[in-house]
Amino acid sequence: MTTTSSGRSPTVPALQTFVKETGGWVAAQLEACTRCGICAEACHFYQATGNPEYAPVWKIELLRRAYEQRFTIGGKLRLAVGLDKPISDADLAHWSTLVYEACTMCNKCAIACPMGIQIGPLIHEVRSALSEAGVVPPELLAAVVKQMAEGSPLGMTGDVWDSRLEWVADEWEVEIPRDVQGADTLVVFSSIEVMKFPGNVAAIAKIMNKAGEKWTVSSQAREIVNFGFYEGNEHRTVEILKRVFDGAKALGVKRIVVTECGHAYDALRWTAANLMDVPPGISVTHIAGVLGDFVRSGRIKLKAGAFDHDGVITFHDACKIQRRGGHINEPREILKILAPNAFKEMSPNREQAICCGGGGGVIAIKSADPQRYAVFQMKVDQVRKVGAQTVTMTCSNCRLQFTDGVAHFGLDLKVTGLAQMVADALEE
Repeated sequence: MTTTSSGRSPTVPALQTFVKETGGWVAAQLEACTRCGICAEACHFYQATGNPEYAPVWKIELLRRAYEQRFTIGGKLRLAVGLDKPISDADLAHWSTLVYEACTMCNKCAIACPMGIQIGPLIHEVRSALSEAGVVPPELLAAVVKQMAEGSPLGMTGDVWDSRLEWVADEWEVEIPRDVQGADTLVVFSSIEVMKFPGNVAAIAKIMNKAGEKWTVSSQAREIVNFGFYEGNEHRTVEILKRVFDGAKALGVKRIVVTECGHAYDALRWTAANLMDVPPGISVTHIAGVLGDFVRSGRIKLKAGAFDHDGVITFHDACKIQRRGGHINEPREILKILAPNAFKEMSPNREQAICCGGGGGVIAIKSADPQRYAVFQMKVDQVRKVGAQTVTMTCSNCRLQFTDGVAHFGLDLKVTGLAQMVADALEE
């Protein structure tokens, strides 16, 4: 039997967490669910593999069982007569593979649900219980521990941050204001951008400078990736969020601009307000919205048709930025300027877009590779159908998944970010 560090069965803290989580909202959601299974057709993991256990409704089965066995007469009776079984350590281990390795928390299932049930947040509650039980994929947990200790899951310590920003500023010949007191805007990057796509840092700096924005980056708020959020651990999620908000508060900024990271945008924009006291007077927005505002207001001007001669260009909708965040129109308005003839839409798109398959921490889990690549094959099919030579997006985690997927499948496909395209097409 697997035990926690305290010697208890993992089932004990998991059940305690389920009971703690099951307030009125969770109970109402579970009671409203008819278990019709329509949500399965919205799940990219189910679509790609046909595995019935990947249906979103089944991923919340542990939460439902815990609720019914503890709070409903029918559930208690079924448990008493042996028609239902208590949740076991083996159940926790199995559901860990379902909710961590075959779910990106994209929440498209909620759109498909005829009852309007927020299935994604309920799956997050299952992750929370598994986190308390210590039943978390080792690679994901290692990244969490690294982030708590060093400030970043990719090892982007303060010294690494300093050296990378200095290199980016020199290499791309761009000014990056750092720790400026009284700036209006704090731009926060993910370590994925800083370490793997440094050109994105330079591109966003170039855009902010061109727009005349009074902006800065923060040494304290240098990482927006939140592996505590992926894990489902509330304490760690809040501690990582606080690092960003404390950095913003210390500099006295009016707003935080999240760069190309979808889950960080979700955590900072919505989740934070439900878990902690967010500093007043600081708004949170995404770079996709900022780019749209800059173009519409004329603060930056783009070379029309700058990418019309590079073959067909398509756009990947990021779940947390487009579907969740609502920044659907801005990228398309920009692409219709940059590539009015070359830009072609994949289908489905916008709110109905298929997830890339790498979000929610999935890309960090090696044992999730088979299903992750199966999902990405669906994106490959979309890209091929539209005949695109380039795919662009507003999330660097998606970009990492695309870059890895392109290499895995040996594709001749250019992967880029929208901010990079905008920076390359700025009118001087």
